Amino acid sequence: MGGGRRARPVDHEAPDFYVVPEQRNRGLGRALLDEATGYARAHGLDTLIVWPSERSAPLYRRCGFDGPDELLEQPVAPS
Repeated sequence: MGGGRRARPVDHEAPDFYVVPEQRNRGLGRALLDEATGYARAHGLDTLIVWPSERSAPLYRRCGFDGPDELLEQPVAPS
């Protein structure tokens, strides 16, 4: 895709980020994901790929990730 590059996949058994239950539904997950997307954009990555849990899949889908349930991805628009 374009002139971007992909980061090497990380161990998908470990969570990339986690919001503790008492802090959920306050926009923190979206804010963390926005930061990760900004980082990816700033470092020239072209796609974010996640292996969501059942609980996190709706957040990723609301934020534009698509794909089969076990692996979702989202293109990173260039800045």
